Amino acid sequence: MEFAITLGWYNYQTFDVQEYQHFEKVENGDLNWILPGKFIAFSGPLNVTDRYGSFTPEDYVPIFKKMNVGLVVRLNKPQYEKNKFTKNGIKHLDLYFLDGTTPPEEIVLKFL
Repeated sequence: MEFAITLGWYNYQTFDVQEYQHFEKVENGDLNWILPGKFIAFSGPLNVTDRYGSFTPEDYVPIFKKMNVGLVVRLNKPQYEKNKFTKNGIKHLDLYFLDGTTPPEEIVLKFL
């Protein structure tokens, strides 16, 4: 926590607990800021909502617009059409590698 506070990633006076608790739920997108204002991790969307309430790209678009997300990086197999983000002004990049494996160096470098 001390490191996060030092880097400005966490401020107990401005941290929105209600927003955090809302978005961490699967039914609300299952997303969390990894680096506030810079990097969000979220559950990979599907083309249709499944029985677990997974979001579609269309569900994420208004949230991402509000949070100023400009790029989605997909690390898993395509389960949605990336143009659903790009047609809404959100760039998209595929850096797929086999789940449970270490990504190749070229993917790591592109990601960074």
